[in-house]
Amino acid sequence: MTPPATPAQLADLVQQEQADEAAALEDQTAKDADGGAGAALAVVFTGAAAAWVTSFGSLAAVGGGTALAAYLARLRRDVDQAGAGLGRRAARVVEQALADAVEMGVRHTITFAYRAEGRRGGRVAGVVPRDAIEAARAIAATVREQLRLTKELLSPQSVAGQGWSGVTAGLAAARRAASLVRSAVAWCIHRAINDGAAQAIAELGARRLWVTERDACVVCLAYAGRIADLDGRFPGGLSMDPRTRSMTAAAVEGPPKHPNCRCRLVAWRDEWARPGTTSLPNLLRAQAWRSIASGRGRPTESRAARIRAARTLAAQRSVPDRLRRQARTAAGRT
Repeated sequence: MTPPATPAQLADLVQQEQADEAAALEDQTAKDADGGAGAALAVVFTGAAAAWVTSFGSLAAVGGGTALAAYLARLRRDVDQAGAGLGRRAARVVEQALADAVEMGVRHTITFAYRAEGRRGGRVAGVVPRDAIEAARAIAATVREQLRLTKELLSPQSVAGQGWSGVTAGLAAARRAASLVRSAVAWCIHRAINDGAAQAIAELGARRLWVTERDACVVCLAYAGRIADLDGRFPGGLSMDPRTRSMTAAAVEGPPKHPNCRCRLVAWRDEWARPGTTSLPNLLRAQAWRSIASGRGRPTESRAARIRAARTLAAQRSVPDRLRRQARTAAGRT
């Protein structure tokens, strides 16, 4: 037996070492799924602007008639070529990556339990859930619909009278197809990793502990350090921002909580808490408090949400005075 890891070491294992490996799988899958389509669509956007100026004199010109119809026909062809096969390829690549993701979740869980307990656990054969496969296959239809919308927006009827702004709306829809692929990859890969983790946790006979990124959003930070009830579910509708809480939301089985969520499930047994030290669940909650008290939010979050969360934290008596003061400062910033 080796000495059990400290709570800080366990947090580093999940939030850094294992999170980096998960991110690498996500990034490689996203790259393979995209297949260069995102870059090709960006080139189409740049070329479209130059072609508009050539056809109509300036980006401020409205354009119309047969010249506009010919311009848009060429543009739709270019979009078709750039996005050719994107949906089918993405669905295939993601489905193939699911087994690796589930295996990673199993392996990470066994490693975590070994580090927490100081002795090796058994092997677990992870299974890719059917709904994960169906989610991967659904990517093709999502991309197809987005590209269909692009063609609709790049029609003479839609662009006439709008000029270049009408073209940019259509091209933005095309580029969203590539963005949707990236989001779908993140969701499917991290969902599969957590599926594998949940299977291993069940095999170990442990409980589920929710681990967030250190700089997670106000919703996920409310789950930091939470241990699932005996039915394996976490309460729904939690948030550090009181405005986004819900008392009626259904319970959740675990992360991902939202698109691009990279929270993780890990195994937990109460006997892994080391006497005289802060337990891992408490350490994770303290991390969440520090994140809110700092006042620094994610780029995707509104400043108002972080201010409300800081205000709420400052009013909680269970929070250390230093963090409450820091939260009051963060809430008072404009």
